[in-house]
Amino acid sequence: VQIQKLNNDVGGLCSGINCQTVRDDSEINQIYQALCQHGLLVFPEQELGGADLTNFMSKFNTLRPRHGVEKTLEGFPHVVILSNIKENGEAIGHQPAKSIEWHSDGTGVGTRHLATCLYGVEIPKLGGDTLFANGYLSLNALPPALSKQVKSLNITYSRLYLYERLGYANKWSTEELAQFSNVTKPLVARHPVTQREALVFSIEECKSIDGMNESQSYEFLSQLLEFITDDNQIYRHQWSVGDLLVWDNRCMMHTPTEYNYATQRRRLHRVIGLEPT
Repeated sequence: VQIQKLNNDVGGLCSGINCQTVRDDSEINQIYQALCQHGLLVFPEQELGGADLTNFMSKFNTLRPRHGVEKTLEGFPHVVILSNIKENGEAIGHQPAKSIEWHSDGTGVGTRHLATCLYGVEIPKLGGDTLFANGYLSLNALPPALSKQVKSLNITYSRLYLYERLGYANKWSTEELAQFSNVTKPLVARHPVTQREALVFSIEECKSIDGMNESQSYEFLSQLLEFITDDNQIYRHQWSVGDLLVWDNRCMMHTPTEYNYATQRRRLHRVIGLEPT
C-alpha cells in the first residue's frame, strides 16, 4: 500500500489500490493500520457500486444501518445517499437544510463509530469541499496550558439537542428518539490501536463540558476550533467523481462546505462502521 502524505500531514493519498478487489488479509490489515495512523485515506479514481462499498467497509467495521431521515441505495441498507437531487419531485437522498459544524461521526451515541467512508458519484463544479482536522495533531496546536486543560475534561453530548438544532427531530419516530440518551465521554481519548491521544468533538452536539453551562461549553469549543482549524492545520478535499474517502472517527473531525443547492447537483454515498462490541 503506497501512501503519500496530504496537506499538513492530515491524511494520506493511497495509490495503486482498487478498492473493488481488495480481499487479501495482509492488504486489508495494511489499509486498516494506515487508517489508524493517518486518520484519513483518499482513494482516487474508484468505480464502486453499493456492493463494493458494503464489502470494502465490512472488512474492518461492523456496519451501521440507516436511521431517521436517511435514505439508502436500493438493495443496500448500509449505503446512505447524501444528495440534493430530486427525481420526479422526490428527494433521492438526504440533504440537511443546515450544514453541521466541525464534528466527528457518532459522538452522541454509545457505540463508538470507527470509520466513515464517502464516495463521490456526482460532484458540483464549485463548492461542496470537505474539510478535515487530525485529532492527533490538534493537541499539539494548542498552547501548553490549554492542552493540559482539555485532557482533564469530560464532554456530554445530546443527539436530541443536535437534531433540534438541525430542525429535523420531528422527522424521527418516538421510538427512534427514545434510543438517544445523553452520552458523556473524555474530550481527549487514547486511540485503541495507536495509543496516541486525540482531541475530537462535535460542537453542535455538545450539551455541556465539566464545570461549564451550555453557552460556556460552546464558547470553549469555539476557542479550541480557532487553534485547530487554521488553514495550516487542516486538509481541504476538493471532490472528483470516483473519489473514495475513508476516515477514522476516533481521531478525525470534519465539516462540509456549502455549494449552490439550487443550481448544482451533488451526490455522495456514505457507509459508517461501528467498533465491534
